[in-house]
Amino acid sequence: MKVVLIVPNFDTYVLTPQLGVMYLSAYLKKYGHEVKIIDALRDNLSDEQILQIAEKFNPDGIGIHCLSIFFNEVIKLTKLLKSKNYKVFIGGVHPTFAPYTTLKKTGADYVILGEGEVPLLKLTENNFVNNNIQGVYSINDLKDNETDITGQAVKLGEIIKNLDEIPPPDWEQIPPNSYPQAPHAVIAKGYPIGIVTTSRGCPFRCSFCSSHNFYDGVRFRSVDNVINEIKYLIEKFNIKELQFIDDNLTLKKSYAMEICQRMIDENIKIDWTPINGIRADSLDDELAIKMKEAGCYLLDFGIEAVNTQILKNIKKGETIERITAAIDCAHRAGMITIGNFIFGLPGETKETMEEAINYAVNSKLDRAGFFALNVLPGSDIAKQLKKEKGIEIISNSLFSTPDYLVCDLTAKDIEKYIQKAYWKFYFRPKILFNVLKYIPVRQYKYFLKVLIKYNIFKFW
Repeated sequence: MKVVLIVPNFDTYVLTPQLGVMYLSAYLKKYGHEVKIIDALRDNLSDEQILQIAEKFNPDGIGIHCLSIFFNEVIKLTKLLKSKNYKVFIGGVHPTFAPYTTLKKTGADYVILGEGEVPLLKLTENNFVNNNIQGVYSINDLKDNETDITGQAVKLGEIIKNLDEIPPPDWEQIPPNSYPQAPHAVIAKGYPIGIVTTSRGCPFRCSFCSSHNFYDGVRFRSVDNVINEIKYLIEKFNIKELQFIDDNLTLKKSYAMEICQRMIDENIKIDWTPINGIRADSLDDELAIKMKEAGCYLLDFGIEAVNTQILKNIKKGETIERITAAIDCAHRAGMITIGNFIFGLPGETKETMEEAINYAVNSKLDRAGFFALNVLPGSDIAKQLKKEKGIEIISNSLFSTPDYLVCDLTAKDIEKYIQKAYWKFYFRPKILFNVLKYIPVRQYKYFLKVLIKYNIFKFW
């Protein structure tokens, strides 16, 4: 069978390869199917251009990657593809937690819930006819977003327990050096950038996150498997930086230590960072020193809040004292530190936002990110909004403004404090100089786009 997999185009400053789509392509190819990836975001393609490329490939089915931030774009693209009578299926976090809404608004044939490798393979090998494949639903199979027509809860697709059975991502179609020089974290040391994940899942239940509901527990790839992929990216594509996108690379200390030691022992010399952030309670001096020795130059901490009650409200399971200790560990090891804060969480006030700003300014953080809460489908906060107010999460923005309020503040209040936080943190001579010296000229236009996106120069 011939399958097209699409990454839609939308307005964002984050331009990074979509590993999920690349894994799906590799898995289908393993079983003899032909796959064409169309990365419309990377190539800045219109829907009509996407259609033209797809038509030349003449696929039997077309899949679309979907997150809430570009759900509206997915709706338009799906309707165009359906007007040409293609079989269309949609996968990703958004349809996993809003399957009925996704099907109703897009007119797609199917949604695939959860990890897509197994259900997509079964759907493809059944000529895109769903014969009760676990995790695959059409509009006629569902009563609403939570239940099927029999009244049973919807099920996620079957998973592959041994992640080593999944081939490496299809980098041949999406080589790292084909991407614009706009890294995941805005500022990066090297280019091209290789993206790797060593695990799937997260055991923690932060109320603003949906990861614990998307994955079935936590699974790790073997260290050999990870190291071989890193070597492949360096040798085949000459990557100059490696970014791990695990939910928490340091979740299992012994595993992280082993990866680092293998990189050292095998003389793998490359700058790297766990770009999605790590939990503060997973870092100590021993691990920080080993990570630095293995090439880690930057650690990103998901701090979220510093107010004790808010941390409890979001089930973070950390204290500000432990967060501070972890920042100090990374600082002692000689790594750049970033702290990310979310404004607009349950219990947020102007005073707690001020508290977070003051903490960031007085900490040893080298950089900081201040974001508005985006309520993600599948998160506990989203479920609470639906239960208490009947609000269904349809789409959201990219963390610059709140789409849904879960505290006694206005959207304008939150936007103002985000702007204030950026000004207060970055417009200090030492911090500003250290940031600017790390921005290559090639990344200036992307850096400016971020500043505009977060209203840094907006006058209220």
